[in-house]
Amino acid sequence: MTNQSVLDTLSQLSDNIKITFQLIGRLSKLSFQPGSTPLQGDGDVRIELAHDIRDALKQHDDTLDTLRQEIEDVVEFGTYSQRRRDSLKDRERARIAAQLARLDEDLKHARSQFRAAQLSSKRASETAKQKEREILFASLQQPFEPDSTSSTPDPFASRRPQPKQLTQDELLINASTDVTSALRRTHNLLTSELSRSRFAQETLDQSTAALADLGERYTDLDSLLNNSKNLLGTLVRSQKSDTWYLETAFYILVTTICWLVFRRLIYGPAWWFVWLPFKFFLLKPVYLLFAVFGITGGSSTTAAVSSVSSSVSTPPTIRVQPSASGDRPTFRRGMDQRPANVVPVGGGGAKAGYDGRPRDPSPDGSMSQKIGQMAEASREQAVPQKEEPQQPNQPQRRGDGTILQERGDIPRNPKKKMWEEDVEAAKHQMRKRDEL
Repeated sequence: MTNQSVLDTLSQLSDNIKITFQLIGRLSKLSFQPGSTPLQGDGDVRIELAHDIRDALKQHDDTLDTLRQEIEDVVEFGTYSQRRRDSLKDRERARIAAQLARLDEDLKHARSQFRAAQLSSKRASETAKQKEREILFASLQQPFEPDSTSSTPDPFASRRPQPKQLTQDELLINASTDVTSALRRTHNLLTSELSRSRFAQETLDQSTAALADLGERYTDLDSLLNNSKNLLGTLVRSQKSDTWYLETAFYILVTTICWLVFRRLIYGPAWWFVWLPFKFFLLKPVYLLFAVFGITGGSSTTAAVSSVSSSVSTPPTIRVQPSASGDRPTFRRGMDQRPANVVPVGGGGAKAGYDGRPRDPSPDGSMSQKIGQMAEASREQAVPQKEEPQQPNQPQRRGDGTILQERGDIPRNPKKKMWEEDVEAAKHQMRKRDEL
């Protein structure tokens, strides 16, 4: 629905409200003459006009509510940027809102005037009926005397039958009957008004109870909405923290999986098939070329590398001196040189000579025997003829010159580590496995 159509509808509604104001003015200015309205029944002009005005006001309310809802929808669906860019539409909406508020105030004023007009017209109708009753009672109390000279016609001459010669008692009885019927009508009217009042009271009580129940429901709804708001806030906060924890755990898991894949599947093949070929087929030739052309100082580098390798490969020599006292044991001839429970093997086995020395398996005078004799002669020349025995009173020394002393009750050094072949072999195997 466009703004122009809304404006046209509002203008038409304003014209209809003006017509309703005219009808309300007519209702408030109604004047009744005695005898113009029936004494019983509600079929007069006042009731019909009131019904028309009530229907018109109800229709105006429905139309105004429909327009208000359509205007709210139009305003809600427009974005802020669109409303800002289109200033003409903004002015039209402002004019529509002002006209809508003015029509709402006019309807409220029309309802109040309609209630006042109903009361005033009802009072005028009741006054006319009261005057009619008074005239009727006055005419019944006075005897009928036709006056030919009177120029004022009797307004009730057509209604009232021309009584014949009635006595005073009959006139009194007729007057009493009329009063009784009037009182009965009044009683019936009061009874109907009382029933309406009771119905209105019951309706008001029911409305009060319904409003109280509705208020309690709205209170419960407010508490439910507050609890829902708190719950949603708690859920949002917990969801944020849980999301952070899950994302962190996911990233850690992905990093661990990537590291395991790299370490188990990529590191070993990359070492063997990428780094080593690159090193031996690219870096080594480049370094060799640089060394040949003297760019990197090949002589000094080669000397340093050779010195380092020689220092690493050949540890410093240690002078080994005998630490035991005395000479090695000797056996005299005739004594058993072997224990009884020992089986001679190797040099002391079947190929040993009679003196316990190993026998040369090669034939005498062969070339191998001559070479062996030459090697033994050169070895005997290098070794001194006889070593001086160590004096028993001198302290025993180790090969590096350290004096050896008996340990006695001194405990061993707990921080001194010893080589454990099985443990070190297991570590070496694990290291190789990790590299692969």
